[in-house]
Amino acid sequence: MLGLTATLLAALLDAPAPGTLDPTTGAPQDIQPRATPPTVEPRPSPGVNFGQSPTSVTPPATRPPSPAGPSAPRTPLMRPRPEAGPTPPPGTGPSEQVQPTTPAPEPSTLYPLSFAAEELSLSEVLKSALEGNIDLRNSAIDIAITEKQVTAALGAYDVFFLAGTTASKAVTPQRGSAAAFTVGNQSLSGNFGFERKLESGGTINFTVTATRSTILQPINFFNAAAGTRQLNSYIISPSLTLTHPLLRNAGVRVNRADIDRARIARTQMEANQLQMAQTAIHDIILAYWDVLFASRDLENKRRSAATTSEQHRRVKAEVAAGRKSQLDLDTIYQSLVARENEVVLAENTLLDRSLTLRQFMGQDFSKRKVLGVLPQTDPQALAPREIDLEAEIKKAYAANPQLRSLEIGIASRRIDELVAANARLPILDFRFQFTPQGRSVDLNAVAETGVPAQRASWPQAFSNFFTATDVAKVNFNTGPFADFNISGSLNFNFDIQGRTPKANHERVVLEIRKAEFNLQKSQQQISIAVIRSVNAMRTASARLTITSEAVRLAESNLRAEEARFRVGRSTSYDVLFRQDELALAQFNALSAQIDFLRATVELQTLTGQLLPSYGLELSGAAAPRQASTPTGGSYR
Repeated sequence: MLGLTATLLAALLDAPAPGTLDPTTGAPQDIQPRATPPTVEPRPSPGVNFGQSPTSVTPPATRPPSPAGPSAPRTPLMRPRPEAGPTPPPGTGPSEQVQPTTPAPEPSTLYPLSFAAEELSLSEVLKSALEGNIDLRNSAIDIAITEKQVTAALGAYDVFFLAGTTASKAVTPQRGSAAAFTVGNQSLSGNFGFERKLESGGTINFTVTATRSTILQPINFFNAAAGTRQLNSYIISPSLTLTHPLLRNAGVRVNRADIDRARIARTQMEANQLQMAQTAIHDIILAYWDVLFASRDLENKRRSAATTSEQHRRVKAEVAAGRKSQLDLDTIYQSLVARENEVVLAENTLLDRSLTLRQFMGQDFSKRKVLGVLPQTDPQALAPREIDLEAEIKKAYAANPQLRSLEIGIASRRIDELVAANARLPILDFRFQFTPQGRSVDLNAVAETGVPAQRASWPQAFSNFFTATDVAKVNFNTGPFADFNISGSLNFNFDIQGRTPKANHERVVLEIRKAEFNLQKSQQQISIAVIRSVNAMRTASARLTITSEAVRLAESNLRAEEARFRVGRSTSYDVLFRQDELALAQFNALSAQIDFLRATVELQTLTGQLLPSYGLELSGAAAPRQASTPTGGSYR
């Protein structure tokens, strides 16, 4: 009896209050007062009016005003809410499933960009950057300057043409009882020749001199009153002079030091250009991947917001049908507002990354109306591959621009060390000169011997090179080169203490040792950077597999949760939780992809394979492009 009484009391307590049953269907009604969602005042969406945009640009979509009211809740973005289908009749039972009558809009249509953007591929970005980069243009000019310096250094061994002329006249009459051999003379001479500096340190000179002179000679040296006679002479005198050091400044390597320095300076400029270009391309590619990350993250957040918006529409229809409470609708609306706020932030991030990319491209912003960038290049090969760490470190040692620049600096200092060591030697210079000549002199008549007079001439002076005879036949030396002059000399100079050249040599040796230590330190840093990049690629590769599986499972769980929610076996909280799980999984997957790309670019930069990997070449590059498989995959 007591049990029956307790059962009746419980039934009375659970029974609906009068007036809480639907008179048509007999189902219980929820008459609890519900707070109406606050109505947000319409305001324009954030953005800038860019005016007319090019046809290739995605301009902000026109948003028609949507009616305000509880039936069409406004979000802070003021996005156009899709109109709900007609309210189902009240007779819809709990076992029936409410289907929306209008299809769900695309996320890009539901949440259009609030700024103008254009589609750019990675190849277009790189081409624009290489063509408009001022630093690369300046480096190309620097290389051309160093090439001219090499030519100038080679010009020290050019052949020089020398020429000159001299005229003179002197009158010295006899005075008193002084003996006079000549009382006047005049001459006119000209010369031409060639001179060249030798790579071994000496100088060779060949000069031909032609002189015509006239001498007034007294008939009697001791009696000026006896009269004078005029003698004309023609002289052709070639001269060969060789000057050469034997100790200091002797040797081809020492004397070609300026040429070697100029060539090393050109190689240094080429290495600097390669490093500058690699740094610029490195920054541009990373900036492009950042834009890709921001774009895909925006797509994910749009998709998440669109999914929540569709769920809001479905729940609103079910609330109207009496299957769901207003609390469920408010919960979904709160989540929708938060997701649309994330869409706004993602749009701002995309614009910020786009501006950074355009800055690296060297574009001007004063009159630019299209600011956003929509990446059109997707990595084609993100599959992990086996990486030989030791081989990558060897590549970095051989082709890294920073290490190459240090090696070039050491090579330049070794030339300085060679010159400084040679400067410590004493000076011992040798000079040799050989000057044959052909002369023709007037011959006066001698009555006693019957020698007739003969006038001098240029042909006779030239013939006397080989047949040096005259009419008197009194020459003690006849035959070829009978008239010549040979001279030689040695000059010696020695710094006994030698403090200056010794100190300079030792200073250069210490500089070389310091440069070698810096090279070892840089190699150590490059090795660590390569190890970290390879490890980052391996980690990102593992994350690619894990996160892709997480996205697949999150999508499956969300579909299952939505199905349970539609049949009343789940709550809005559970669906929102699954949506958050999917958004987080998509974010982690996208982060893994971008981290893999960034690690790949870092490794390509360290090993000097960045430009070849993207098919880029520089005019006058420091080294020929190496044919190798791009590190980390191929791209289009």
